[in-house]
Amino acid sequence: MSASGMPPDFLLPCLHSIEQAVLATSKVYPQLRDKEVETIYEQFKNFYDQLARDKEMYEPSSNITYRQALIDAILQALDVREELEADEHYINNPNIRYGGLIIPYLEALYALCFGYLSRSARFWRKLNGPKGYLKFIAEQLP
Repeated sequence: MSASGMPPDFLLPCLHSIEQAVLATSKVYPQLRDKEVETIYEQFKNFYDQLARDKEMYEPSSNITYRQALIDAILQALDVREELEADEHYINNPNIRYGGLIIPYLEALYALCFGYLSRSARFWRKLNGPKGYLKFIAEQLP
């Protein structure tokens, strides 16, 4: 999350799960840089935006081992959330709105999350260099 625009509280648990996956992957693959994380976040945002519009898409992927490891870790974190139905109560809930609109699908919720995460990664990278975002989330997460 960035200092330049905090996400709504209802997104925080999902953002936290994704950032934990990123942090764990960055510890195994120290060559991972913010720009790569940001790019993967953007790929996920586009992927979930398209799925929310009922278009068929391939999951993000990479030929680079550590980038694919990050993609896999994020997908696993989201799979766990789905198995636990951790975000189901936000979907079609008239009390949960983003930009005045009800969130119709889980994919739309994920697209929102990745939009925030991408902006956060960009913000911290520009502020503190090529690993500024990774350093920021390492300081924020337990």
